[in-house]
Order: sequence, then structure tokens, then C-alpha cells
Amino acid sequence: MKHFALALLAHCGGTRVQAAPAPPLWEAGVRRRRSGAPLSHQHQHQHQQRWGPGACFLPSAPPNSRTYGVYPTRRASAAPRLSPTNGHRRCSALSVSKRVDESSRRKPGAGSARKKKGGSAIGNNGRRRMKQSEIDSLVRGIGLEPVARPSATKKEKNGNGERHLQTGDKISADLMQQLSTPSISLRTQLAYSRKGHALLRNFLPPSLVEEIRSELLPHAASHEVSAWRQKVEVQLADSSDAYFRENARTISDNLQTVEDCRDLLESLGVDPSSGDLPFLQHFNAWRATATPNRSLDAVRNLCLSPYLAQTASILMDAPTVRLYQDSLFHKRPGDGRTPWHSDARMAPFDTSKMVTFWIPLQDVRSPEEGGTGLLFADGSHSDFALPYWNGVDGDEYQRLEKRYGTVSHHMPLGVGDVTVHSGWTLHCADAADGMEDGDDRYAFAISYFDGQAELRDDVLAPKTDSGDQKGDNEDVWSFRRWVEEVEPRSQFLHPMVPIVWPPAGE
Repeated sequence: MKHFALALLAHCGGTRVQAAPAPPLWEAGVRRRRSGAPLSHQHQHQHQQRWGPGACFLPSAPPNSRTYGVYPTRRASAAPRLSPTNGHRRCSALSVSKRVDESSRRKPGAGSARKKKGGSAIGNNGRRRMKQSEIDSLVRGIGLEPVARPSATKKEKNGNGERHLQTGDKISADLMQQLSTPSISLRTQLAYSRKGHALLRNFLPPSLVEEIRSELLPHAASHEVSAWRQKVEVQLADSSDAYFRENARTISDNLQTVEDCRDLLESLGVDPSSGDLPFLQHFNAWRATATPNRSLDAVRNLCLSPYLAQTASILMDAPTVRLYQDSLFHKRPGDGRTPWHSDARMAPFDTSKMVTFWIPLQDVRSPEEGGTGLLFADGSHSDFALPYWNGVDGDEYQRLEKRYGTVSHHMPLGVGDVTVHSGWTLHCADAADGMEDGDDRYAFAISYFDGQAELRDDVLAPKTDSGDQKGDNEDVWSFRRWVEEVEPRSQFLHPMVPIVWPPAGE
């Protein structure tokens, strides 16, 4: 019913709403007339002779069609696909959307819209053109978010019909605070809802991404020891030795150099030189204090921008949004495979609404060419049976490719492309086996969550001797500074996890 309503709205109101992928409703091919009987083969043949072999039988007819069932379209240049049910051309939702747009174009001299009292546009068929506000209300009524209108900022359309910042524009980072959200198409929203991930092509200007990179890489180099300490603490906290688990933070804080960290990791059976580490990770550059020689303004403005925050609100279907953290992932030549994991299990919140923007800071090749972008298990974000029946660490997690069947990715990625995934979507990345020296892969991830989410009770609970632990404390470095100041199971405000949508004052 949703898809029928979307096609109807797009026809009546000229809205930019795109229909979703084809459900069984469109597959039927032939609509029934008002009497309830299907069109006869004679009528079908007559209308195909009139409109061409590309005529498509839909569940609705245009207002200027006197017969029911045939939707006039341009003649098909290629042989139509046949439905196994009735031999007629099958209609994808995208083709429906295009045909709605094409059929709404009037030939010169065919009549023009006239104005009725009150200013409503009336076509020559006597129907009132719906106002945009009416269309938006109907779209919200079927549980979807209307497509945002583009602002005065220069934008371009990508392959999904979305409008994003023009990639050639020189846009200063501080302008991110004033930018409106891009038009996230219904196709992208549905892909995110169904699969748990989606691609935002040309989402950011390359000039802005380059500015982000120029700020983050020197910052990471100056905090390299901290990234190694974090890896040491994670290994100690996961140890079978109770002493290491209880003193993980103290031990890691006392390490002074990278060599000290590497030596301790090797003593724990982790060899950083042979692929035992998947990456180095740097948390929350947006909070870092600027120095006279180093500014992180672009990073801070991007993380706090309404441009990302409202996009997160649309994808999560959350009226308020908090910034959780940012992370710079540094994958070096020889680093190992990033194992399957979900971000929400590492976060301290009790919520299903969390989204991560994964921003590559350089081009990422396809997997066949050695690209190390993210791989996703389609639909895993809604697989409640996995943790319910198998716990958080069962054997089933070792055969996820077989469980889900479809593991997908969005590579190759260019500078300015962004992938988004749900907090509960299982994802991983290949090892950097074929990466050459100097080709290190950097990716900047920004995570947001529902502004109404509450803190869990057991956030900082250490792993027990039996290995029981609901969460994963790998990201404890990100939230430890503020989580002890917040009361669990309550609404809270804290400057380290600020509300970023709606903007202050709205």
C-alpha cells in the first residue's frame, strides 16, 4: 500500500519522492478494472498498439486515460522483460517513478493549468494540483519522511536522484554549520532500513575531505602512543588473567613509548608485525584542544554540523540526535582483517537507533584490487535471532557469511563518497595484505545515536572469569571520561555527547 500511495502522490503532486524497489503489488502486471475483471487480451493488444510494446500495466491509470489498466509510456528501445505470470513487461519502482514524471509532461498546446479561487492550480482535466504541504502530510501519514527540499547552496544530483554538495565547490569547513541536509532519497532510506547500510555518493566536497585529512593525520601522528595504549588495554581487558583484567587501565597508562606497547603485546601473544592487529584507532578529535600550530576546526564543524545530524535523524527516524564519537581508523600495510562486529555492542547506550558515517580520506579500490573498505552482512541489523539463540559469542558468529548469504560492499569509493550503516549492522574489512608502503588507508567515522537513549547499567563492568560480558569495551577509551558522570537509565545532558539535532534554538 505504501508503494501505491507513493506512486499516486508523485503523479498528483509532482513531488520528488522516489518509489521503493518493486514489491509483489507491481509484479502482478495487469490491474483490474472497476468491474473487478482483468483487461481482455483484445484490450491489451489495442493499447499496446496505441502506446507501443513498452506500455506498462499498473495498479493505477493516469487521469487522461479513458481506459483502465494501461499506462502510456515512451516506446521501449530494448526488448521488454517478461513476467512469468502474464507475459507483460514487469515494472520496477524506478520505472514507475520515471513514467509518472514523463506522463505529467504536457505537449505544447494541450492545455495549460488555470487558477481557481484561492490560488490552487487546476489542470485541464479538472483536478486540483496538491500542495507540497499536503503531499508531505500524506507521506508522513504512511510512516515515511518527506524528501527535504534543496537549499540555495549549489548542489548536484547523483545516481539515486539525491542532491548533495557540488564536488567542485570550494566550501570552507565552518560553512558546515549553516548547510541544510541533502535530499536523502526514499531509495536510500529503504536500502538503509532493509539492509542496514547504504551509500551516499558525492556526499561531501573533496576539498572539505582534504581539509579534514590535513587536520587529522598530524593529530594522529602526535598521539600515536595513545593509539597503541588503547590496543594494549583492549587485550588486557580481554585476558583470561584476572590481574590483567582488573588493572588493564593502570598498566596501559604507564607505557611511555610505542616500543613499550609492542613489547607488551608480544608478551600477550599478539604480534603487531604479522597482522594480529586490524588497525590503529584515534578517538574524538572533535574534542581535542587546538594549538597555535594545529587546528581541528574542520573536524569539529563537520561532526557538529546539521548537515550530518539531520541526515542521521532521517535514517534513524529519531527526532533528536546526539553525537556519540568520531574515530580515525588507520590501516597500515600488513594489518590484519577487521573481524565481524557491530558498533552498538561497543557503545554504552541501550538503543537500537545508532548510525555511523564512514568517510574514506582517499580513494578506496574495489576488493579485487586490494580495497579495504567495509563489507556488510545484509539485514544483520534486524536479525534478533542471532544474539537471542546464540548469545554474543557463539559459534554461529564464525559462519556469518553462510548465515546471511549476501555480503555486500560499496567499493570502489571516491573522495567525497560516504557509507552509512546502522549500529547493529555486522560489518568487517579485509586485511591489508596487498597494500604497499605509503598507501596507508585512513577512514574517518562519525557516529550518532537517538537523543532519547539511556545509559546502560553495566557499561564499565569488567569481563568475568567465565567470560560473560554483554557489551564489548573496546571503545571504552571514547566514553570513559563522561560515562561516570551520568546516571544510568535516565535522560541526561552532557557536553561530551551533545544534542546536535535539532539545532540549538529550534
